[in-house]
Amino acid sequence: MVSQHQGQATGVTPPATANYAGRRAALRKQVFEGKLPPDALLITNTGNLYYLTGFTGSFGALLLTPDTERFVTSGIYATQAQAEIADLPIVLNPILKEFNATVAETAAALGTKVLGVESSVSVAGLQGLRRAMRRAGVRVRPIGAPVERMRQVKDAYEIARLRDAAHLADATFEHIQRLFQPEIAEWDIAMEIDFYIRRQGAYPAFETIAVSGERTALPHGKPTERRLQRGDFVTVDFGAKLNGYCSDLTRTVVIGKASAEQRRIYNAVLEAVQRCIDAIRPGKRGKQIDALARKVLAKHGLSDYFGHSLGHSLGLLVHDGAGLSFRDKQPLKAGMALTVEPGVYVPGFGGVRIEQDVWVTETGCEPLTHAPIELLEFDW
Repeated sequence: MVSQHQGQATGVTPPATANYAGRRAALRKQVFEGKLPPDALLITNTGNLYYLTGFTGSFGALLLTPDTERFVTSGIYATQAQAEIADLPIVLNPILKEFNATVAETAAALGTKVLGVESSVSVAGLQGLRRAMRRAGVRVRPIGAPVERMRQVKDAYEIARLRDAAHLADATFEHIQRLFQPEIAEWDIAMEIDFYIRRQGAYPAFETIAVSGERTALPHGKPTERRLQRGDFVTVDFGAKLNGYCSDLTRTVVIGKASAEQRRIYNAVLEAVQRCIDAIRPGKRGKQIDALARKVLAKHGLSDYFGHSLGHSLGLLVHDGAGLSFRDKQPLKAGMALTVEPGVYVPGFGGVRIEQDVWVTETGCEPLTHAPIELLEFDW
């Protein structure tokens, strides 16, 4: 059941419908107007299917030629597909027939001799597809990840949905602050986060993290029955998947008053996240922003305790492609949505991570999450 408070939590009127047909047209231009184009393109990745059609099921295939398109799915999704993608001809795979055989027959009927497939197809999946296509006289050619490249840059519709998801993450953090007190278990905090997100008609975007004390030195620590104590760091890392799009928020707080060392570490991470957000703009490379975070932490003697990349792309998936790591050499583009999440993790002491969701604008970047990032001390 969707909460009566959903509008309060998300705070944004649902945006207009996505331009799925426009996305498919842009994909056609990218694939079929390049060098040595295939005759048709097959899309089976569920995230890419949603991006191109609005289909929310877990099984289907989209066939595109330069001027024709077909959506193939099984009978279990017949009603759902007709409701969600009314602008596409739908082919239903008959019961007791191999799905790849139906896809191959459909491709051959469209005059396909060379079929382009996504790089996300598994080895076993590619082998099965090739066998079916060979029987239909169609050759299979992997063509990389054109849809994933398109998904890196969000349109206005997507940014509106990312704002909704980020707003829900902010509301969730505000909601759980009453639990930051001694004797509350990590597991209870994690469950309350998940319950609140679901109560607003969304889903947790990933497995919620809630760790305390020395366990905050575990970047991906799982919640336990450990109970919060005065003097603890507490780190929560969670996200909401709302209307198909994800948010990702991390905050670290202190139970009671922060010690001098806790404050020193926290302020170093806070400086890193603020400096990096100020530096993000189109044309900058992800690796440059990652290096800036490490430079800031090195100034405080803490860079050796930062053991992961600075951030990642955000969208239909919580980890939705390249972002801000030492591997990311491509220039950032306006419309990209990213996380910025420097962290310091000191074994035997504890750790701090502060994570903001941002989107790259024409002149810089704008935060999507707005929960407080200054050090919060909960002295009950």
